[in-house]
Amino acid sequence: MLEYAILAIALWFVVGFYAIAKGAVINASAEMEGKSTPWGVGLYALGGFTVILSIILMIVIIFGGGEGEMIPESAWPLLTSSLTMIGAAFASALCIMVAAKAGADMLIERPELSIWSLLFIALGEGLAIYGLIIAILLAG
Repeated sequence: MLEYAILAIALWFVVGFYAIAKGAVINASAEMEGKSTPWGVGLYALGGFTVILSIILMIVIIFGGGEGEMIPESAWPLLTSSLTMIGAAFASALCIMVAAKAGADMLIERPELSIWSLLFIALGEGLAIYGLIIAILLAG
């Protein structure tokens, strides 16, 4: 079981650096066209969050022995639910940031589509609510 946890954390680490690299490519291409995009900044933030989280979890596994010595068995449901809520809130913030930027750009060109920009922002809020529900189920 410990091998699977280490493999998952190493995969998170690789995905984090991949997101950072893709954010750099998106930012560079947007700068070449003279435009601004929130996607590059969002991918930088997502990649940085993923890398930092994987480093912290790797430290816990290495120095904790991996067999529950550092973290007691009763704390794992609370730990997993808090990590789930943090991830859902971060993904929701990224979605809302991109939807608000795209909605503002859309309202400049076609103001009659204002309800669609609010709908996309509300979908990002729904992501946070679903994450909260899953976190409550994991803690209980």
